[in-house]
Amino acid sequence: MTEREILALVAEAASWVNQMREQYAPLAMSLDHLQKTKMRPFFPVELIDRVRVVDLSEKGEILPYPPFYSRVRAGGSRVVPDAAHLASIPFIDLVAFGQKPTDRTLFHAMVHVAQFTLLGVERFMELYARGLNNKGWYVLVSLVEHAYKLDTRFAKDPCDAFSVTEEVQKWAQSGRYER
Repeated sequence: MTEREILALVAEAASWVNQMREQYAPLAMSLDHLQKTKMRPFFPVELIDRVRVVDLSEKGEILPYPPFYSRVRAGGSRVVPDAAHLASIPFIDLVAFGQKPTDRTLFHAMVHVAQFTLLGVERFMELYARGLNNKGWYVLVSLVEHAYKLDTRFAKDPCDAFSVTEEVQKWAQSGRYER
Protein backbone atom coordinates (compact mmCIF):
# COMPACT_ATOMS: atom_id res chain seq x y z
CA MET A 1 0.00 0.00 0.00
CA THR A 2 1.11 3.53 -0.66
CA GLU A 3 1.33 6.09 2.14
CA ARG A 4 -1.88 7.66 0.88
CA GLU A 5 -3.66 4.29 0.91
CA ILE A 6 -2.45 3.56 4.44
CA LEU A 7 -3.70 6.93 5.71
CA ALA A 8 -7.07 6.40 4.01
CA LEU A 9 -7.32 2.91 5.53
CA VAL A 10 -6.48 4.27 9.00
CA ALA A 11 -9.19 6.94 8.71
CA GLU A 12 -11.77 4.43 7.47
CA ALA A 13 -10.86 1.87 10.13
CA ALA A 14 -10.97 4.42 12.97
CA SER A 15 -14.35 5.66 11.77
CA TRP A 16 -15.70 2.10 11.53
CA VAL A 17 -14.46 1.24 15.03
CA ASN A 18 -16.21 4.30 16.45
CA GLN A 19 -19.42 3.53 14.54
CA MET A 20 -19.47 -0.08 15.73
CA ARG A 21 -18.85 1.02 19.31
CA GLU A 22 -21.89 3.27 19.13
CA GLN A 23 -23.99 0.59 17.43
CA TYR A 24 -23.28 -2.05 20.07
CA ALA A 25 -23.29 0.22 23.13
CA PRO A 26 -27.01 -0.32 23.86
CA LEU A 27 -26.49 -4.12 23.86
CA ALA A 28 -23.26 -4.21 25.85
CA MET A 29 -22.95 -5.03 29.51
CA SER A 30 -20.33 -4.64 32.20
CA LEU A 31 -18.19 -7.62 33.07
CA ASP A 32 -19.88 -9.89 35.54
CA HIS A 33 -18.50 -10.33 39.06
CA LEU A 34 -16.55 -13.51 38.22
CA GLN A 35 -15.00 -11.95 35.10
CA LYS A 36 -13.98 -8.87 37.08
CA THR A 37 -12.43 -11.05 39.76
CA LYS A 38 -10.40 -13.02 37.20
CA MET A 39 -9.21 -9.91 35.32
CA ARG A 40 -8.44 -7.77 38.39
CA PRO A 41 -4.86 -9.08 38.95
CA PHE A 42 -3.97 -8.02 35.39
CA PHE A 43 -5.87 -4.83 34.59
CA PRO A 44 -6.56 -1.58 36.44
CA VAL A 45 -9.95 -1.37 38.12
CA GLU A 46 -10.81 1.68 36.00
CA LEU A 47 -10.38 -0.31 32.78
CA ILE A 48 -12.29 -3.30 34.16
CA ASP A 49 -15.16 -1.04 35.21
CA ARG A 50 -15.18 0.83 31.89
CA VAL A 51 -15.06 -2.12 29.48
CA ARG A 52 -18.34 -3.40 28.09
CA VAL A 53 -18.94 -6.71 26.32
CA VAL A 54 -21.64 -8.10 24.09
CA ASP A 55 -22.04 -11.75 23.09
CA LEU A 56 -23.64 -11.41 19.66
CA SER A 57 -24.51 -15.12 19.53
CA GLU A 58 -27.04 -14.47 22.33
CA LYS A 59 -28.72 -11.96 20.03
CA GLY A 60 -28.65 -14.29 17.01
CA GLU A 61 -26.04 -12.08 15.34
CA ILE A 62 -22.54 -12.68 14.04
CA LEU A 63 -19.48 -10.48 14.35
CA PRO A 64 -19.35 -7.72 11.77
CA TYR A 65 -16.57 -8.23 9.26
CA PRO A 66 -14.46 -5.11 8.78
CA PRO A 67 -15.53 -3.77 5.36
CA PHE A 68 -12.01 -2.66 4.48
CA TYR A 69 -10.54 -6.17 4.90
CA SER A 70 -11.62 -7.16 1.39
CA ARG A 71 -9.60 -4.27 -0.06
CA VAL A 72 -6.63 -5.14 2.15
CA ARG A 73 -6.74 -8.73 0.84
CA ALA A 74 -7.10 -7.60 -2.76
CA GLY A 75 -4.14 -5.25 -2.44
CA GLY A 76 -1.43 -7.87 -2.28
CA SER A 77 -0.17 -10.74 -0.21
CA ARG A 78 -1.69 -9.65 3.07
CA VAL A 79 -3.51 -12.13 5.28
CA VAL A 80 -6.31 -10.92 7.53
CA PRO A 81 -8.49 -13.22 9.62
CA ASP A 82 -11.45 -14.94 8.01
CA ALA A 83 -14.78 -13.94 9.52
CA ALA A 84 -15.25 -17.50 10.80
CA HIS A 85 -12.01 -17.27 12.79
CA LEU A 86 -12.73 -14.04 14.62
CA ALA A 87 -13.44 -14.66 18.31
CA SER A 88 -14.01 -11.00 19.10
CA ILE A 89 -13.49 -7.48 17.85
CA PRO A 90 -12.51 -4.71 20.24
CA PHE A 91 -14.18 -1.36 19.63
CA ILE A 92 -12.09 0.84 21.92
CA ASP A 93 -13.59 -0.06 25.33
CA LEU A 94 -16.41 -2.27 24.06
CA VAL A 95 -15.74 -5.82 22.88
CA ALA A 96 -18.10 -7.75 20.65
CA PHE A 97 -17.77 -11.54 20.88
CA GLY A 98 -19.09 -14.01 18.33
CA GLN A 99 -19.78 -16.50 21.11
CA LYS A 100 -19.66 -16.62 24.90
CA PRO A 101 -16.18 -15.42 25.87
CA THR A 102 -13.80 -17.71 27.69
CA ASP A 103 -11.39 -16.32 30.26
CA ARG A 104 -8.64 -16.43 27.65
CA THR A 105 -10.60 -14.74 24.84
CA LEU A 106 -11.78 -12.07 27.28
CA PHE A 107 -8.21 -11.52 28.48
CA HIS A 108 -6.93 -11.25 24.88
CA ALA A 109 -9.62 -8.72 23.97
CA MET A 110 -8.89 -6.71 27.09
CA VAL A 111 -5.23 -6.46 26.10
CA HIS A 112 -6.46 -4.72 22.95
CA VAL A 113 -8.68 -2.46 25.09
CA ALA A 114 -5.56 -1.54 27.11
CA GLN A 115 -3.72 -0.83 23.84
CA PHE A 116 -6.59 1.37 22.59
CA THR A 117 -6.60 3.17 25.94
CA LEU A 118 -2.89 3.97 25.83
CA LEU A 119 -2.49 4.61 22.10
CA GLY A 120 -5.85 6.08 21.08
CA VAL A 121 -7.98 4.86 18.20
CA GLU A 122 -6.12 6.54 15.33
CA ARG A 123 -2.66 5.49 16.52
CA PHE A 124 -3.83 1.93 17.20
CA MET A 125 -5.31 1.70 13.71
CA GLU A 126 -2.22 3.26 12.15
CA LEU A 127 0.08 0.77 13.86
CA TYR A 128 -2.22 -2.08 12.80
CA ALA A 129 -2.39 -0.92 9.15
CA ARG A 130 1.35 -0.27 8.88
CA GLY A 131 2.17 -3.57 10.58
CA LEU A 132 -0.14 -5.46 8.26
CA ASN A 133 1.32 -3.67 5.25
CA ASN A 134 4.90 -4.42 6.31
CA LYS A 135 4.50 -7.95 7.64
CA GLY A 136 1.67 -9.23 5.45
CA TRP A 137 -0.03 -11.40 8.07
CA TYR A 138 -2.22 -10.05 10.85
CA VAL A 139 -0.80 -12.37 13.55
CA LEU A 140 2.61 -10.79 12.92
CA VAL A 141 1.31 -7.27 13.55
CA SER A 142 2.99 -6.24 16.81
CA LEU A 143 -0.29 -5.24 18.49
CA VAL A 144 -1.74 -8.69 17.82
CA GLU A 145 1.50 -10.53 18.54
CA HIS A 146 1.71 -8.82 21.93
CA ALA A 147 -1.90 -9.72 22.81
CA TYR A 148 -1.21 -13.38 21.94
CA LYS A 149 1.98 -13.41 24.03
CA LEU A 150 0.18 -11.97 27.02
CA ASP A 151 -2.87 -14.24 26.69
CA THR A 152 -0.53 -17.26 26.44
CA ARG A 153 1.20 -16.10 29.62
CA PHE A 154 -2.20 -15.70 31.31
CA ALA A 155 -3.44 -19.12 30.14
CA LYS A 156 -0.25 -20.83 31.31
CA ASP A 157 -0.78 -19.62 34.88
CA PRO A 158 -3.82 -17.43 35.63
CA CYS A 159 -2.58 -17.07 39.22
CA ASP A 160 0.69 -15.41 38.14
CA ALA A 161 -0.43 -11.78 38.23
CA PHE A 162 1.19 -9.10 36.08
CA SER A 163 0.17 -5.65 34.88
CA VAL A 164 -1.01 -5.62 31.28
CA THR A 165 -0.96 -1.82 31.35
CA GLU A 166 2.73 -1.83 32.27
CA GLU A 167 3.47 -4.38 29.54
CA VAL A 168 1.63 -2.27 26.95
CA GLN A 169 3.43 0.88 28.12
CA LYS A 170 6.81 -0.87 27.83
CA TRP A 171 6.10 -1.99 24.27
CA ALA A 172 4.82 1.44 23.28
CA GLN A 173 7.74 3.32 24.86
CA SER A 174 10.34 1.01 23.35
CA GLY A 175 8.85 1.29 19.86
CA ARG A 176 8.02 -2.44 19.65
CA TYR A 177 4.54 -1.72 18.28
CA GLU A 178 6.17 0.04 15.34
CA ARG A 179 8.27 -2.97 14.30
